[in-house]
Amino acid sequence: MRAKRIVVFLLLACLLVSTLQMAAASDWYTYSYNFWKEEVESPDAYSVTNTLFGADWEEVGNFKDPQGLFCVGDSVFVCDTGNNRIVEFIRKDGAYEFVRIIYSVNVSKNMVDALQVKGNITLTLNNPMDIFVMPMTAEQREEAFGTDYIGDPYEVQLPEKEEEPGEGNEEGTPGENGDETPEENGDEAPEENGDEVPEGGADESVGSSSEEDTDEGSDGEGSDGDGEGSDGDGEGSDGEGEGADGEGSDGNGEGSEDSAPIEYKENVIGQDLNLDYDFYIADYKNNRVLHCDYNMNVIGVIANPKDDTLSEKYEFLPGKLVVDTAFRLYVQATGINSGLMEFDKSGDFTSYVGANKVEANIVEKIWRKIQTQEQKNRTVQFVPTEYNNLSLDSKGFIYVTTHTLDDDDIWAGTATPVRKLNSMGSDILVRNGNAYPIGDLTWGTANEISGASRFIDVIAFNNDTYACLDRMRGRIFVYDFQGNMLYAFGNVGMLSGRFVFPAAMDNPDEETILVLDQRSGGITEFSMTNYGRLINKALDEYKVGKYDDSADTWKEVLKFNGNNELAYVGIGRALLRNNQYKEAMGYFKVARDEVNYSKAFRHYREEVVEQYIGYALAILAVLIIVPKVVRRVKKLRKEIREA
Repeated sequence: MRAKRIVVFLLLACLLVSTLQMAAASDWYTYSYNFWKEEVESPDAYSVTNTLFGADWEEVGNFKDPQGLFCVGDSVFVCDTGNNRIVEFIRKDGAYEFVRIIYSVNVSKNMVDALQVKGNITLTLNNPMDIFVMPMTAEQREEAFGTDYIGDPYEVQLPEKEEEPGEGNEEGTPGENGDETPEENGDEAPEENGDEVPEGGADESVGSSSEEDTDEGSDGEGSDGDGEGSDGDGEGSDGEGEGADGEGSDGNGEGSEDSAPIEYKENVIGQDLNLDYDFYIADYKNNRVLHCDYNMNVIGVIANPKDDTLSEKYEFLPGKLVVDTAFRLYVQATGINSGLMEFDKSGDFTSYVGANKVEANIVEKIWRKIQTQEQKNRTVQFVPTEYNNLSLDSKGFIYVTTHTLDDDDIWAGTATPVRKLNSMGSDILVRNGNAYPIGDLTWGTANEISGASRFIDVIAFNNDTYACLDRMRGRIFVYDFQGNMLYAFGNVGMLSGRFVFPAAMDNPDEETILVLDQRSGGITEFSMTNYGRLINKALDEYKVGKYDDSADTWKEVLKFNGNNELAYVGIGRALLRNNQYKEAMGYFKVARDEVNYSKAFRHYREEVVEQYIGYALAILAVLIIVPKVVRRVKKLRKEIREA
């Protein structure tokens, strides 16, 4: 009896171990898919080399809901959206150094009116969602944009810091002339209002900062100088949730009522680099895009685009943006499903680019034909979905992502979560892989997560490979220029190399990827491994026509991962380009690549025919001519004998 119990115990233990092994096998960090669309474990193409948090620097502190990340040269910019700032770092010898914190911009007096938001001059950022940085020398800037933005600087006059917090409520309450400061500062405030600020208030950011210095009295009755709210249309009472601007925290009349107004803060400088860069900032809640030089001097402002398709009440909410070499600005804006908004160099709206196409299926089309008008009005309208991010590659093509798509449409290939747009807005992304570039091919319900991958960002590399960031499962999918998935890595979680809620990513160079996590506020740095470098090298060699070298490099890849079907395809394609059709067929057969196998077979058949056509014709000639000759000879002999 005891022996039986021991045997049963051992069997249960073996079963438990095998179950744990299977569970671990399905939780690979790096993987790819085989021909049967099954996950296959893969060596790591990227490994974690650094993890950064804002709190690593005393000057910065924790990030709050960061939304944007941009890398150029050695500079890294983080849009710390919840803290209304942009933080700049610089990479030096594998480490990151703090450069500065950008809270506000500078403007000349002749351009100050362009920074009005709801009637107030607003210098501070309000929920910056994205930043695009373009290398630009002073000479290039002058040639492209002139020097009209240069002039006497508009000076922000802050309240006196010595002010006792309670005095403003009793004696220093702003009067009818818009004095912002308490009574003892009354000589300076009217001068500012009279000279630089339109009636109705001083700089919104300045008015907001007075709340901190003079407590509730200064903004409870009209902190921006009209006694009733910053823009003359609100009550101004902080206690009633209106804030300094009459409507809320965002300084433009659209923030939440219980939020504090944005206070003016001067930029914090750690290193004075003075680089040759221009900035384009999506200042989301200020309803504008700011164009500045490296010292944050405003060159231009894009706000309130005019178009017949937009309603009069439309509010411009720029989320993500890129700028091409012709200084055309492309903006992904909230509430716009007609594509990307394109603006010219002067900031004028020109057109929409690359709208998602929506087509009803055959059943829906037939049903629409027989519906009454009332039924049609009640039917859900087929409208394009909005893009959620975009990226510019080295050739000027724009990659865009969309995540609000139906799972069935994604699987069928009728919905495209990632697209590549040319100058006409047409999708030219190549999709010749074994599956569509949609992220995971098997979805499951692990960790209560189900459904298709949801791409939230995309980056393009110089060799035309591209990577898509999946918010659903915290993974990065890398594809080659033909649409083949090279590998995927990442997961959801708090461990190194995993993400809670990924928001953005960028590549400071061709072998490094940075991923920004909105929830944890961390930035994870991934560096390419030797395995990843070999794959990139093989692709690069193939693109420049070094087919033999590419095949040799793919063979090196197979030494790392014998299950890499793409390596067999790569070798086959290289052999195919070198007219080694029979050998290519063998590699395509191993990879079960029917398309390329058929192509190689067709060329091989033509080669065989060309090689043996002479012999075939000779044999055919012999078979046709020799019998005729024999018959002719016999006939002549017969005629001779009879003669």
